[in-house]
Amino acid sequence: EQDIVTVLPGASDAAVGHVTLDEHKTKVDLTAYVEKHTFAFDAVHDEAAGNVAIYDSTVRPLVSTVLEGGNATCFAYGQTGSGKTY
Repeated sequence: EQDIVTVLPGASDAAVGHVTLDEHKTKVDLTAYVEKHTFAFDAVHDEAAGNVAIYDSTVRPLVSTVLEGGNATCFAYGQTGSGKTY
């Protein structure tokens, strides 16, 4: 039995962490292999996190970058109705 998803948290809640997805595949010659996809994340917030904490840790640094002429993107991922808009 193998894990399909592995989460490697950072040293603290604000540290960068990684999620690795193992995609089990089969080649044309029927040889099995696993293709790994790794995704980095800057922060993860649970349901108890307030708007101010989320804004301060994710959006506030981006605002400074944009006001200085840079580009920034804030990608919010979560279940429908979970409050991403706020």
